[in-house]
Amino acid sequence: MAATDALQHDLRTAYSRFLVRRARRRRVAMVSALAGAGALLLGAAALGAATLLGWPAPRHVKNEIAAVDRGLPADLRLNPDVEHARAVASTASATLYAASLRDGGSCTEIVTAGDRGRGATCATAADRGRQAVGLVAPFDDGAGSDAPVVLGGRINDPAGSSLEAVYAEGGHDDVEIGADRYFLFEVPAEHRQSVHASGLELIARNGDGTVVGRATLPADWDDPAVPDEQAPLYVSTRSDESDFTKVYGLEGHVSAPGAIRLQLGYPDGTQAAIPIEADGTYEYAVPPEHVDDFMRPLTVAALDKNGGVVASAPVAAVAYWRGQQRRAP
Repeated sequence: MAATDALQHDLRTAYSRFLVRRARRRRVAMVSALAGAGALLLGAAALGAATLLGWPAPRHVKNEIAAVDRGLPADLRLNPDVEHARAVASTASATLYAASLRDGGSCTEIVTAGDRGRGATCATAADRGRQAVGLVAPFDDGAGSDAPVVLGGRINDPAGSSLEAVYAEGGHDDVEIGADRYFLFEVPAEHRQSVHASGLELIARNGDGTVVGRATLPADWDDPAVPDEQAPLYVSTRSDESDFTKVYGLEGHVSAPGAIRLQLGYPDGTQAAIPIEADGTYEYAVPPEHVDDFMRPLTVAALDKNGGVVASAPVAAVAYWRGQQRRAP
């Protein structure tokens, strides 16, 4: 599925799964928006569209939205109101569902053809304050330049009453606004290749036509993921999905020239030596007494034959990275 559903740093350095290798079949791009200005009420046309929405989210969507808190300690949970999750925008073949958060934000999920959930993403009230227009774009690796493109999100500036998609190749389309300024937009077939290659821009305006916010889908929004083997030092963590504060093991790949072994330093001063296989891979089981040490970042260092550091990477529990994101100012 293009970000900032669920963490870029999380996914790059410390994502977790239940003792299995990750799959890259679904990815989501979340794009920040530039803040604007203005102060008018939502337009009547948008309100008219909203009256056709509001049906309850299916159970699988509620479950996927609830899963944003799975494995996290109580102080990091968002606790979305999944039982009241509802449809807030729709197209001919897709629906955007939203569950409210207590602080005024929400968690959303786009469901496309075949009742396929594309991954839940959340935006707190603070996130909305930083983004005049929030944007999420699900996609599949290797889907091709003619693959359908569905964009969803919300105009967070209360003055926003209209939204326009502007294409890099020229041309534009109006985007229908759903309930509470949410939107869902399917890029017309004649513009798909342009959007896959060059992205697009969304422009929100108030009732007077003044721009109150923008969101940009970048040109590389659905580019293939960079192989782990290309990183000087790639670190992945192993965790039990019931508790993402714990780390039971590390694995990954080293490509830094001259690296012959890895070293991991624990808070108590212990230095663990991790061997590197001939193909650059490594795997390390965290001792039971240290599985709780990763709620603050530790450092994995790649060393050469003289003990010099040729590459390093932070490593922490998934709960730590998600906490950093959720507590960001």
